[in-house]
Amino acid sequence: MTGSATGDRGGSNGTGFSTRRLLAVLFREEWRMHTQLFGGWRFALFPVVIAVLAVSATVALLETGTARGTIVGGLHALAVGFGLYSGTAGFAGSDMLENVFGRLSLLLSSSTTLPLSRRRLLGVFLLKDALFYGVAFVLPMALASAALTGVSAATPLTVGLFWLSLWLVFAAGMATTVALIAVRTRGVPPWAIGLTIGLAVVGSWATGGLEVVQSILVPVRGSAVTAGGLAVGTVVVATVSLTVYDPMYGRPSRTATDHFARLSGALSLENAPLVTKSLLDLARSSGGVWKPFVSASILLALVAALVGVVDSITGIAPAPGIFFGGVLGLSAFTTYNWLTQFDSLEAYLAYPVSIADVFRAKRIAFVLVGAPTVAVPYLAAVVWFDAAFLDAVVGAILLAGYALYYYGLTVYIAGFDPNEFLFDAVRFATFTLGVAVALVPTLVAGFVVVPPSVELATALGVGGVVMGAIGVVLSSRAGPRWDARYRTE
Repeated sequence: MTGSATGDRGGSNGTGFSTRRLLAVLFREEWRMHTQLFGGWRFALFPVVIAVLAVSATVALLETGTARGTIVGGLHALAVGFGLYSGTAGFAGSDMLENVFGRLSLLLSSSTTLPLSRRRLLGVFLLKDALFYGVAFVLPMALASAALTGVSAATPLTVGLFWLSLWLVFAAGMATTVALIAVRTRGVPPWAIGLTIGLAVVGSWATGGLEVVQSILVPVRGSAVTAGGLAVGTVVVATVSLTVYDPMYGRPSRTATDHFARLSGALSLENAPLVTKSLLDLARSSGGVWKPFVSASILLALVAALVGVVDSITGIAPAPGIFFGGVLGLSAFTTYNWLTQFDSLEAYLAYPVSIADVFRAKRIAFVLVGAPTVAVPYLAAVVWFDAAFLDAVVGAILLAGYALYYYGLTVYIAGFDPNEFLFDAVRFATFTLGVAVALVPTLVAGFVVVPPSVELATALGVGGVVMGAIGVVLSSRAGPRWDARYRTE
């Protein structure tokens, strides 16, 4: 697939693009990429899926006695998280994009051939993302406000104000990521950035500043002055970041020793070279093997906060082993995503291997990386929350079984491109349903009987083993399934 944006004659006459024309072309390019990748109606229905999930989850939480303020805060947290992720889009490397979309030529990469400033082009691109995903993703989330306040004549205004509040924090998240990347291009090491963020979070927690941050990041609860301050601050941070950003920055060259032969020999597997390639691709990418640990740690922090919120609202704390074991298994998706982010099936066509062999190697690499990735956060959780022995054992079984199940579900549905189905309504709905089938009954059981009885523990343990077996079957069938699909395309 080749993007048509760079072939638009409107910007090749030496006079350049106006900002309005740039936005129009970038919007068209974004729409074409997604509709060609997923199919027009599958992408167009994605906002509908988000709306259904947001509204239904809000209704369910209200029915269980969850405070409205907690739901509002949770929706804003999701918007901030998606903003932090979306802020990286303008800086994605061409190799990674081609692994997802195939061969293409994007307008964002054309500053060397068209009379366009790289900084200006990047700024307009990020503005396009803020507007595009503000409508495609954030607006459907805002419909949850109708479930919070009830349907009335004022509902359109209520939804509009709630959307504006969500969109402001979404844009703030984008601006934060852009600022971090801009600072990185000026030579600031990643460890210094991480240390600064960590100290800021700890300091805010120790001084009670997190409450202030929360009030700022939920504009709908505050005043117009608070919302205006957040908007102005976001614009200032984004503007300064684009000014600081060095478009000529490149990662410094590194000398890598030959670890391939030693690691491949140590694995002693039939397809050890393919497994070794996956492991080294991850280790040599930006962030290295720490990326899966960071993702799992973020999930751990979110789940731990959720436990505290539920306990404060209902007075009931779930069984920590069962609760964390079920939820932390979701890190299987992010771990597999890191293992395939800079990889594609086409890259293996030059080797005498089958697609089934490649998928088998990815599964082994997933186990080698995923096991310690989830084991460390889980052990920290059961120790911190003082889980009973039986609860901790059952939780460990659930963690292993559900991680294999979530991995098998992901690879069977999405193949080598787990990020693709995030904007495919059919695949996303299928994945969500598959996760809910396993996770929802487990979480309910974890709340009902605390600590778990022997009977419940046995049933959950057997369920974890069964789900793990289903995951193994799904991942085993993924290779032949995607091999057949690849040969027919």
